[in-house]
Amino acid sequence: MPQMEILRASEDDMHEILNLQKLAFQENVVRYDEPDIPSVTQTLDEFVEKARGHIILKAVIDRMIIGSVKGLQNGNRCRISNLIVHPDHWNRGIGHGLVDAIEKEFDVDVYELVTGYRDDKNISLYEKHGYRLTEGYFEKVTEKLYFIHMSKRNAVR
Repeated sequence: MPQMEILRASEDDMHEILNLQKLAFQENVVRYDEPDIPSVTQTLDEFVEKARGHIILKAVIDRMIIGSVKGLQNGNRCRISNLIVHPDHWNRGIGHGLVDAIEKEFDVDVYELVTGYRDDKNISLYEKHGYRLTEGYFEKVTEKLYFIHMSKRNAVR
C-alpha cells in the first residue's frame, strides 16, 4: 500500500483541495438538510481569499490529495479549520495525522476549532486530541446548522 505524506499545500493545490472540501462536506448537507453550507458553495476565488495567511497542509497518496487542514495564528492562539478527508479514506487515521501535523506548525498557547453540533465523528476525533467545549460554545450558522467551539491548551508549552 502506498505511503501517505503530509505536506504544505501550495496555491497550485487550491482547486483540488476545494473540490475535495465540497465532496467531504456533502455528508453535512444531508446530515443538516442544509444545501447552503459555505464549505460546499464556496467558489475558488472565495476559497483562495479566505485561505490567505493560513498554513494549509495536505495529505497525499500517490500524488493525489486525500485530506487537508488549515491553521491560522492569531497572537498566542491557532484557529484550526476545514479538516477534510476524502470519503474513500475515512476511518484510516488520516484526520488524526492532519490534526497532529497542523498543531506542530504553530507555537501557541491554545488551539481552537469549530465543528457542526451533529458531527459526532469529528467531535470524537477532537476529544481524543484533548479538545473540549469552550464557554459559550454554540454558534447559530443557519436555521438548521449550529457550530460548537472547542479548544485545548498546547501541552508542549
